[in-house]
Amino acid sequence: MAAKLLQSLGLAVALLAAPAAHAEDIKQQTVYTLSFSGIKIADAVFNTTVSDGKYNINADIEAAGIGNLFTSIAVKVDADGLWKNGKPETREFQLIYRDGDYARDYAATFSNKRVTKSTIEPDPGPRADNWVEVKPKHLRNVIDPVTALLLPPSKNPCATTISIFDGETRLELEMASAGNRPFSTKGFSGRAIGCAVRFKPVAGYERKDEDIEYLANSRELVVWFAYNEELNVFAPVMAHIPLKIGRLTIYASKFGLPR
Repeated sequence: MAAKLLQSLGLAVALLAAPAAHAEDIKQQTVYTLSFSGIKIADAVFNTTVSDGKYNINADIEAAGIGNLFTSIAVKVDADGLWKNGKPETREFQLIYRDGDYARDYAATFSNKRVTKSTIEPDPGPRADNWVEVKPKHLRNVIDPVTALLLPPSKNPCATTISIFDGETRLELEMASAGNRPFSTKGFSGRAIGCAVRFKPVAGYERKDEDIEYLANSRELVVWFAYNEELNVFAPVMAHIPLKIGRLTIYASKFGLPR
């Protein structure tokens, strides 16, 4: 279950270099290190391209270091969309997830912030009685988990609730300000703003799942954002994600640099 949380929540906390409304082409790369309880477990490379009002984000997350809990995990993500009125609007989303012999491919098509089609391969088959079904009402006004934590500039970017669909699970991230702090990495030096995040599963998950309940009841999930001047957005540079078996930390070792 911790692996599933890395897939859906880890991506939901937006390891991304986000797109923005610029006429010129933009190509940027952000690199993250993922650590579990202080041990490096994975590297994540996110490439963003913006051109003619359209954006593409592709990402590779692969196990690294000496961690022994997530060593077989590999995730590939591709998200495409439009930039409308200063906000992203998802069109296509695909996530390929591997954990040893476990394989799942998730895909979703969006139109006007609504999911028009979603698939999971291989078919997961009949769900258990404790499965919370995704209904049509859950697929309105949603965004994919990669584009999700793109915060437009404002006095309080954290004052928002983000509705996400990742191809299987519908969830909400309720955010509130958690202050600011100095932050420096390759490509950025300044202050980062903190957003306390409440994880709220809505549908497409197992009711009474211990790991999901632990995360939903946690008050320790915080995501830190830095301002990307060229893209005119706040994008994540660090996150602390509490899991029942330990804490997952995500840190940007390279932030929004040209590629």
